[in-house]
Amino acid sequence: MASKNVFVKKMNGKLERYSKSKLRKSIIRSGASREVVEEILEKVEKILYDGIETRKIFRFVSSQLKRKENSVELRYNLKRSVMDLMINGGFVFEKFVGKLFEKKGYKVCLNKVVRGKSISHEIDVTARKGREVLMIESKHHMNPWLGEQIQTALYVYARFLDLKEKYTKPFLVTNTKFSAQVIKYSNSVGIRLMGWNYPKGDSLSENITKHNLYPITILGLSKLDLNRYLEKDILTLEDMKGVRGLPPDLRKKIDLFLLNN
Repeated sequence: MASKNVFVKKMNGKLERYSKSKLRKSIIRSGASREVVEEILEKVEKILYDGIETRKIFRFVSSQLKRKENSVELRYNLKRSVMDLMINGGFVFEKFVGKLFEKKGYKVCLNKVVRGKSISHEIDVTARKGREVLMIESKHHMNPWLGEQIQTALYVYARFLDLKEKYTKPFLVTNTKFSAQVIKYSNSVGIRLMGWNYPKGDSLSENITKHNLYPITILGLSKLDLNRYLEKDILTLEDMKGVRGLPPDLRKKIDLFLLNN
């Protein structure tokens, strides 16, 4: 069957035409060479059928990358790994965002209760650098099709207006995407945004790569081990390097990944 005539089923159940160029860009972002990318795309063409789930394509590509180079396969799984940070409860992603802003040179405080002009507010992340004080709202989703809608932006800005004597800027961070309406509104009122691929040059995925802030969920740990580490605020591979008694194969996997990134 010609790939241009194949429709794939997305995770939200909707069908869309298979896009070879879209998949190519996704694999390239993992760091695979052009030669490897084209080789994998050829193999994908052989397993395509009308109605195939994107999840199945993702797993197939991941398995092919794993055969080529372990660190490349891990990077390809990065988005899913950040989604899985919710596995231990609602505060894990906030802590991850806090670590990210620490890497960017900010002093960070989590879940701070701040008195506004009218009421008190619990702020996910307060980030300070010089005279800049950011009021950061973090929104985590476990499904890639769930993005931030206008209601979230309106809520963030309303809170900022009540707290503007304490903060210089509102900031909304999500691990998925923003609607066009959110982007337009935020640009108008001055809300800074950071989504998985937005804005270009300062997106969440780019910041994770730039600051080597890879979550431990990328390692494929058991749920029991994962929860045990997350409860101790061990969220990233760099955090894992300081853990004593790690199995040698796991430590080697971590060291190789950080060395190659």
